[in-house]
Amino acid sequence: MPLKYAASLPIWANLLPLFMRYLLFSATFLSWFTACRERSAPPSPTLPVADAVPADFQAFYQQFHADSLFQIQHISWPLPGQTTEETSEGELKRKPTYWERENWHFQRAVDFSAGEFKQQLHTVEGQYVVERISYAAAPNYALERRFMRRSDGEWELVYYADMQEH
Repeated sequence: MPLKYAASLPIWANLLPLFMRYLLFSATFLSWFTACRERSAPPSPTLPVADAVPADFQAFYQQFHADSLFQIQHISWPLPGQTTEETSEGELKRKPTYWERENWHFQRAVDFSAGEFKQQLHTVEGQYVVERISYAAAPNYALERRFMRRSDGEWELVYYADMQEH
């Protein structure tokens, strides 16, 4: 009998528990990621040396997460990327977007040493770095940031996709 009941529900009702878990996970991650709490010593983001990330990128990465003004000045506005939205059928769908300076949330350093999050970095010819941060318990959920070296030698964020299923 329960099977007949589940089959008689609209499709959005069957997907509601999945959506609620995704929403809870996203809210938890975003609140942790953008928490505005004071710390005596903020974590110093260290990048894996194994991927041969340029030394000047490591210095940029640390300052990018420590200084909000520096961060705003090192983002290509409007910033292209992706976000996730719910369709009228109740499904989650990736949507191309442009992040605006006025709505930007300061990106804080993530402490990868706790093991809750994993970071993957890929460098392309020393001019382009792709970062993927995933939740260790659910590695198919990740955010992606892409950084590029400008013509003046400075690094900047050129793409941001919020936490979504990959």
